[in-house]
Amino acid sequence: MTQRKHGSPVFYALLEEMAETHNRKSHDYASNVDPSGNYHFAGLLSKLFDNPDDAGFIGRIGEKLYRIANIENNKKTVANESIEDTERDIAVITLLWISDRRNRRNRISIIRSESLQSHSKSTSDTKRK
Repeated sequence: MTQRKHGSPVFYALLEEMAETHNRKSHDYASNVDPSGNYHFAGLLSKLFDNPDDAGFIGRIGEKLYRIANIENNKKTVANESIEDTERDIAVITLLWISDRRNRRNRISIIRSESLQSHSKSTSDTKRK
């Protein structure tokens, strides 16, 4: 006898969709022995950087690397996106990371420049008095 579910049927349909998505993705990203291995690996890699901005990008790259290794080392048939899609993801995330790092360096450079200009102006104002 099936137990009657209370509440929104849409809610239960969404749970079933999420379970199917989890099943497909988990197949590619992890193993039954260590179902969270991809997250553990990404977390370890992210510790290489003190800056949380860098750690975020490295964690995502780590998850993608773990996925490729999991599929190839265990000779799995891909259940979700192709290996090439994952390789492209790694390339895109890496370029986004480079862009982000460049933007951060430029912001620091601008702040330093503005600070030097402000210091220079206050020094010249003091000399005039």
